[in-house]
Amino acid sequence: MAGTVRRRTAVRCSAGFAAVAVVLAAAGSAPAPTEADSAVARYLACLREARKIADRYRGDGIRVNVACLWPDDVPIDPKLFPPVAVKPAPTPVVTVGHRGCVTGPGRPVTATALTSASATAPGEEIWYEWQPLGGVDSDTTGTGGPVLEFRPGDLAPGHSYRWRARVLDTGEERDDSDTPWSMADYERGWSPWCEFTVSAAAVDYTGMGDVSLEALTELGLRPDRTYTVSLSGRQQRLLRAGTDVGRTGARMTLTGPRWTDLLVQLSQSAVFLAENIDGDEDFTTPPESIAYRKLVDTISVELGGPRHPRLS
Repeated sequence: MAGTVRRRTAVRCSAGFAAVAVVLAAAGSAPAPTEADSAVARYLACLREARKIADRYRGDGIRVNVACLWPDDVPIDPKLFPPVAVKPAPTPVVTVGHRGCVTGPGRPVTATALTSASATAPGEEIWYEWQPLGGVDSDTTGTGGPVLEFRPGDLAPGHSYRWRARVLDTGEERDDSDTPWSMADYERGWSPWCEFTVSAAAVDYTGMGDVSLEALTELGLRPDRTYTVSLSGRQQRLLRAGTDVGRTGARMTLTGPRWTDLLVQLSQSAVFLAENIDGDEDFTTPPESIAYRKLVDTISVELGGPRHPRLS
């Protein structure tokens, strides 16, 4: 950007995350008292360039620290310039089913890891951050939306967490904004941290992987339990042919997510074989496709699920 020159860039790795330190020099000489307006302009230009650098790394588990220097390497004191206007922080409304915001021993306890939190800022979009209680910056997850929805695997039973919110569109999120930005301004826009605990008795979804929660729920399985199914030799051959199961046995004990994954694969294999790609009027569904569907039904019933699950 005109009026700003990047002087040095240093990168180091520490505690599992990268820290990028960027030093920018504002063009021109150190300001005299009669040059107040030009000094402010150079400082704001430096902040805009800093915002671009920070945006480039944001979301990748990287912390960005920015400093602005005059050409003679004297640090620019932000207190010399007017603070950037920051929109008021959102108001926390609900934390895992409990109204308001609590910290300390009285923090609310949720019976399920599939929970949510929300804040309000009328007429504004909201950005949320959350992290394990006592965590570090590299443990922080951010997401935008009206509500902070915790997905399968986000939270673990018996652990405590904290969350906060800020208005999304405050200048630093818009590439075309002329609003200057600094790390201190960014921190001023946040609501207080709100804490909560997930009950140790809650279902543990941390082992779900990429398995669909809808499919797992349809089969009536839990992600933190194992299930045993008896298979004939033919059924084992079909399971190997239609999935990535690898080795099989007459009695197979697998977790709920793994059984869900295999049945979804079988269903997809059945659909693939039954597709009439060429539009042949004499096309009939191959027997392998029918056999896969029957095996899905059989295993589902043995797992305690529906007779004809609709998996995709």
